[in-house]
Amino acid sequence: MIIKYPKNTLGKDYICSDIHGHFHLLQAELEKIGFDERRDRLFSLGDLIDRGDESHLTLDWLAKPWFFAIQGNHERMLINTVETKSEMLFRQWMMWGGDWAEDLDFSGLHPYYAAFSQLPIAIQIQLDNENSVGLIHAELPDESDWDYISNLLLSVDPKKVESTLEVQDLLWSKRQPLMEPEKRSQIKEVKNIKHVFHGHTIVEGYLTIANRTFMDLGSYNTGKIGVICLSDFF
Repeated sequence: MIIKYPKNTLGKDYICSDIHGHFHLLQAELEKIGFDERRDRLFSLGDLIDRGDESHLTLDWLAKPWFFAIQGNHERMLINTVETKSEMLFRQWMMWGGDWAEDLDFSGLHPYYAAFSQLPIAIQIQLDNENSVGLIHAELPDESDWDYISNLLLSVDPKKVESTLEVQDLLWSKRQPLMEPEKRSQIKEVKNIKHVFHGHTIVEGYLTIANRTFMDLGSYNTGKIGVICLSDFF
């Protein structure tokens, strides 16, 4: 449920926010920044699917050797639907943007399930010998320790990802970016990690609180996908 990647010694590492089936926006952004598929890596903060009619392209992107992703709550909805075969969960997912898959039966959803269920909840990327950054779709507790989160995810049964509130919040919570600025001081720096990047909650521009940056620019509403180059960020 957590994957750690070594330092990229060939090129640059980029983080992108929620794509939501708008891969043409991501492709345009990569062309604008001069992304080099031979050397660079791109890490997604999840929510690859839903609310966009290019959601079916997700499997093609996950097959690219330089593209890596964590689970978002929208991948989780598809996973839960297939695992439970619940018509109620299927309809709830449709209401939250899954209508691109409305004509697929459970067997048609299985290739997406197989790919999404292999995605981690968190990614850690090494920057140098001493520093690394973390990726979490939604948010971490106001006071958090990355080592604790890592150990928690290592202990999670992939079939029971949302069995604890702590892990649910990593996928679903959207409280912190919506706080009044004067209340954000209660959000402390995440220990044992240089920085953590988040998607999930739409912000007008990149929002950094302590050592946490929220970067979902609302692709399906605004036509913008956040892309940050790690070597330029620090």
